[in-house]
Amino acid sequence: MFNFLTELLGALNWIEVIGVLAGILGVWLSIKEKILTWPTFIISYTAYVYLGFNAELFANMTLNIVFIVISIYGWRHWRKEQDKPNSAKSNILHTPKKVWIYSLLAWAIGTLLIGTFLASYTNSFLPYWDAFATCTAFTAQWMLSRKYIGTWLCWLISDSVLINLWFLQGYTLTVILFASFMVLATWGWFEWKKLLSLNNSSAH
Repeated sequence: MFNFLTELLGALNWIEVIGVLAGILGVWLSIKEKILTWPTFIISYTAYVYLGFNAELFANMTLNIVFIVISIYGWRHWRKEQDKPNSAKSNILHTPKKVWIYSLLAWAIGTLLIGTFLASYTNSFLPYWDAFATCTAFTAQWMLSRKYIGTWLCWLISDSVLINLWFLQGYTLTVILFASFMVLATWGWFEWKKLLSLNNSSAH
């Protein structure tokens, strides 16, 4: 038994373990609107910069670098909101129609441009799917920083693609991570929808 546990622990990719645990914790904290969301995400994204490079998911690797920058922005934005006098803890917003329109255009153009670049100049794994997941995840992260409820739908779209990409590359823990993300994103949608309804009711 001891030898089995030793072999199991030795086979684990500890950077992946850190990325998985920090990622799950970060999503839970974001649902609860905790400021610790952002430093926790930074830890997870840093781990996945390394893993994305090893898995030849270069768009996703680059995305995680951008996510670190957006996380710093989100951290500052949420802190400013918290510091406002008489500011409610929750300032969740409906996603404006024009944001959805711009997002759909960005997904189409970004997938084409990034996917073509990756297919032409790198050995990226399934470049167009990698590019699409990257574009939708970028939108999701930006919406999260602004507290648009549409962030959860964008995460579900992105994660449904990424879970397959990581599965095909053999990253079992990361597949579990993205499956957990999809469950948490569904929960996040209902939790934020409930808070949004309460905020709207109290405003009248």
